[in-house]
Order: sequence, then structure tokens, then C-alpha cells
Amino acid sequence: MDAPKLDEIQTAVTALREEVKKAAPDREKVEKINAFLDTAEEKVFQPINRAAMELGKREAEVKELGERLEKSGKSNAEIKARVDALERELARGDYRTKPEQSHREAPEYKALVAFAKGGIHGVTAEQKALLRTDSSIDGGFLVVNEVDSEITKKITEIDPIRSIARVRSTGSKSLELPIRNTIPVATYEGEGDAGGDSASTYQNETVTPYRQTFTVPITMDMLMNSAFDMDSEIMSDGAEAFGFGEGNGFVMGTGFKQPEGFATNAILQAAARLSGVSGVLTPSSLILLTGDLKVGYNPVYVLNRRTLALIRTFRGDAASPGDGAGQFLWMPGMNGPVAATLNGFPYVLANSMPDVAAGAYAVAFGDFRRGYTIVDRTGTSVIRDEFAQKRKAIVEFTLNRWNTGRVTLPEAIKLLRITT
Repeated sequence: MDAPKLDEIQTAVTALREEVKKAAPDREKVEKINAFLDTAEEKVFQPINRAAMELGKREAEVKELGERLEKSGKSNAEIKARVDALERELARGDYRTKPEQSHREAPEYKALVAFAKGGIHGVTAEQKALLRTDSSIDGGFLVVNEVDSEITKKITEIDPIRSIARVRSTGSKSLELPIRNTIPVATYEGEGDAGGDSASTYQNETVTPYRQTFTVPITMDMLMNSAFDMDSEIMSDGAEAFGFGEGNGFVMGTGFKQPEGFATNAILQAAARLSGVSGVLTPSSLILLTGDLKVGYNPVYVLNRRTLALIRTFRGDAASPGDGAGQFLWMPGMNGPVAATLNGFPYVLANSMPDVAAGAYAVAFGDFRRGYTIVDRTGTSVIRDEFAQKRKAIVEFTLNRWNTGRVTLPEAIKLLRITT
């Protein structure tokens, strides 16, 4: 039986009221109306009552949940904000339906594949606009950096002592250098008088070259794959290394298994002129130094560039640098073969010479072609060893050369020492 309609219920209620008003209501008719109303209440009002009871229970649960959330420090607004954020994240992409290989449908991917297959001509005009160098996957991997064909190299300051010294070569272990110490003594005699006997005296200096060496290990991969000819680079750098090492040795070497430096020679140091002022290089000492050398030698000054910069502020008759008196000791050269001079003499810059400081032998002055001799052993050895570290595929380049240098005529070179 279907649930009674509202108008039927209203009609039954009206009929029941009329029967109640009668003095003698029809009992059978009243029972039928009550039965109908009971059925209507069961089918219509009881579901409503149950829904109301269920709603009451839900309200109680919501109230309890609100109290729990309030206790945990989270308000309904915070929960709503988190839910809204999650909904926005989900709206940005449908993760349930997006295929795993969907990146292959991206225009950037298609443009990159087209470029890889057919080069730039295989890419459409629209796709070209999507290739870019600042993103690796969008074409940055395809851009190859260009390497300059020339290596920029820092300057190596090599002391140019070879250009002013006496240089000799030998094919033997050592070289004998004969030196004349004195000449015969000539005397005046009268008519018929006999002259005395006299002869020159000599000495012999034995000079033995020492080995200069270094080894460069380099992998086979570097030799084969470098953008440069590494064999040639090693040889070129080796020449600079030899030049720097020997130049420093000719100036400051100890003489023990290496060249003897003229700035460290004991005889020259003992005869050195003092600057006159503690810790200061004076203009007068530079000038007086020239008088300590015999006439007939062809001298040059030897000093480093920092000392030269200081001397360029000196004047000839100045008591101290920069007092404004006289002409400068340094004079610029003329156009042509005439070079700049220092106190009227040429100079050579050797960076290994000591800086101006108390006790330093900062300036040398002399005829180095007579006073200092460099001896080279004939030939330079280059060994390419591919076997010592063959299991590591490492090649070792070992370069050897033999030379030395020493003061052979002390009177031809003079030193200037800064007073302590």
C-alpha cells in the first residue's frame, strides 16, 4: 500500500472531528478513521521522526568533532584552506588520466627530435621558436662551446744573463778554462844594462755542467683527445722551465750541484760597496760603484724591475730620493740602437736579484762577458716513456739538459750591498 496523500489525511481528520461532535458517534466509522490515521502516522511521520533523530545524532558528532579540532589548535578555516589548496592542485592536472609518456607530445620534445633527425632543416618554423640554448633539454645539449686555438699564458720572468755573459759549449764531462792572472813586468834599463826575467802567470778553472731535469706525466686520453698538440706544449713549457731555472741559478745559485750565482759569490760579496744608509739605496752609492771597476771593461748594471723603478726617482746630486736636485740618473734612450741608460751605463733587468732591503746585494755592476762564464753540455735529452705506467695508460716525458755557470774573473764584477 502506498503512503496516503496529504489531502486524504486531511479528509480523514475532518471526518473524525465530525463524528466526535455527534451525541452518538458511529463507533465502527471512528475505528476505521483511527486505523487509517495510525497507518498514515506510521508511513509518513515515523520516517520524518527517524530522520530528525539521525540529524540530531549528526549534529552531536559535528559538535564533538569541532571540539576535538579546537583542542588540537586547528580551526575550521584552516581545514577549509587546506582543502581548497588541495582542490587547486588537483585542478592543475588530472594525474589519474595523464599517460606516462605524455612528454612525447610536448612541442619542445617534438622539435628536439626533429632537429636530431634532420638538422635545422628538419625543424618547422613553429618548432624553431621552441629550441633554446639556456635549457638543456630544449636544445642546450646541442650547443658545443668553441675553444680558442691559442692558450693564454702568464709571463715567466727569465733572467737574461745569457745575453751578457760568456757562453761556452762542451762535448765532455767538464771544460777547462785557462785564466791569465798577471802579465810580464817590463822595466827600464840603462844602456848596456841587462833586463830582468818576467813572464805571465796563469791558472786553470774546471767547470762541470749539472743536469737540469723534470718529468711530465700525461694520460694517453689527454694526448689523443686534447684540442691542442700536447707534445709541443710540453716541449714549449719545458723550454720556459729550463730558462727560468738556469737564469735564477746564474744569479742566486749556491754552486752545489747547480750554477754559482754572481750575487752569492763569496769573493764578490766580501768586496761589495755599502749603500751608506741603513736599509736605503742611495744615488751616490750607485755612482761610486762605477769607480770600483777597472777602466777597460764594458760594464752593465744588473738589478730587478722594482729596484729600477726606485732608481728612476733618483737625481745625480741628490742626498736622498726625490729631493728635486740635479738630473735624473735614469735617462731614456734615443730612437734607434741607443737604449735607456742608468748613470750613463746600460742596464739589464733580472727578476732574481734581491729587492732593496737591509743587507741585500741589490745591484751588480760589471763586465759579465769576462767575469761570468756559462757552460752548456752539448745536446738536450727528451725521453718519452710509455712503459713505466703502461697499465694506467700514462706517458712520461722526461727532459734533461746540462749546464752551469760560475764567476771566473771576480775583478770584472762588483756588487752593491744595502747597509744594515
